Amino acid sequence: MASPGLPRCFHRIQSLAKQQSHTITLGQLMRTTNSDRQSLIRQGRWLQHALPIRYARRLDEFLQLPHVVVHNRHFYQVLQIYLETFEVVSDFPAILTRGDEDQFCRLVHEQLEKQGPVARLLAEGYREVRDDYPHIRLDDFLDHFFTARVSTRILTENYILMRAPRDGFTGVVQHELSPLEVTSDISQQILRLTKGIYGVAPEVEFRGNLGCTLDYIPRHLSFMAQELLKNAVRATTERHRKAAGHIPSVVVDIQKGDVHVIIKISDQGGGMPKRIQQEAWEYGWSTANDDQENSDDMDPYGCAVPKKELAGFGFGLPLTRLHAQYFGGDVFMQALPGHGTDMYLLLNHLKEGTASTEEEDPSTALTQNENLRGSANAP
Repeated sequence: MASPGLPRCFHRIQSLAKQQSHTITLGQLMRTTNSDRQSLIRQGRWLQHALPIRYARRLDEFLQLPHVVVHNRHFYQVLQIYLETFEVVSDFPAILTRGDEDQFCRLVHEQLEKQGPVARLLAEGYREVRDDYPHIRLDDFLDHFFTARVSTRILTENYILMRAPRDGFTGVVQHELSPLEVTSDISQQILRLTKGIYGVAPEVEFRGNLGCTLDYIPRHLSFMAQELLKNAVRATTERHRKAAGHIPSVVVDIQKGDVHVIIKISDQGGGMPKRIQQEAWEYGWSTANDDQENSDDMDPYGCAVPKKELAGFGFGLPLTRLHAQYFGGDVFMQALPGHGTDMYLLLNHLKEGTASTEEEDPSTALTQNENLRGSANAP
């Protein structure tokens, strides 16, 4: 039996966490993305074996966190979500028929939707923990957790999408994706939110190679663009909204090279002092103060719009960097204190046969290291 306070499946978690986990590159995944019955059953069986090990490893690491972290209400909620996914996936019977595979796919889809609020819950929980215990740092744990989460989400979403092929896509990867369309759509949403909070907002100006495209995962680009644009628009608005005259524009410059698409987002939001530029990449860092987080402004239609929705929860920059680096890209900051900030987002083309899809990603390296540890700890 498990010890008091431990989940009833604790010993199964420990056992599976030590098993060898197989890795797969994005290129391999794309080449096996087909909608025929045989491919769906094969991919379902592969996931049925792989997912319990992947979730067991995250749970095993989760349960080794300090007591005050695990029992924080938000961390505990994430733990319960992952425990449910682990149990229902690992208990699913063998996939023998198309009907079995259909049922397994529905199960995986349901669990993926339940995991939607996980990043927000961890961000809120980490803030509470750090408020009470400032010495607790969880950057390594969070890096491992979110690296594995990105990988697992790609695998499961790709599997779900296999049964309904879309023109211009191979699974989760969109061919000829337009960075302009993505950043333009995101900017409109952020400007509406900003005006609802502050009553004013800067314009977003687009420059450069606006017709360029790349093969990429739309969800990833949307997330990164959203985080960088939120920071730029908010900083610009807060610095200039009370001054007479025009609020300076946020400028998005898009360029395409042989290897990368570069998106540069420039603002005149005052920049960031050197002493805190490094802190901005740590989990939990935020420019929002307590007054902003606990107060709501009223928009013209009488709806409460929380400033925190624009300020974020302190995970935006580290998660943006994690997503960018996952496929060999990166994100850089050039802050000009007293003036503004330039953010450079470098994205690799995700074409089959290129280094970004065929070589090891951070999740592969994490999995291999955990495989070695599992072998060393095996009886």
